Amino acid sequence: MAALGFLFIVLPCLAVVSFTCFAACRAQQHRAFELLAYGCLSVGLVCGLTPTAVLLWASTL
Repeated sequence: MAALGFLFIVLPCLAVVSFTCFAACRAQQHRAFELLAYGCLSVGLVCGLTPTAVLLWASTL
């Protein structure tokens, strides 16, 4: 049950935080913030899409 809570509660929350970090870093003008923004976007996409991938995988079992 703890694993399900991590997959379906914690990871989407981390995705929201990462997308917020992406937006904040993207608004900055410095090159380092732009690189950090795309790092946050990557983490956000992984965290946001992992629960969907798990559901799709579980439906094929």
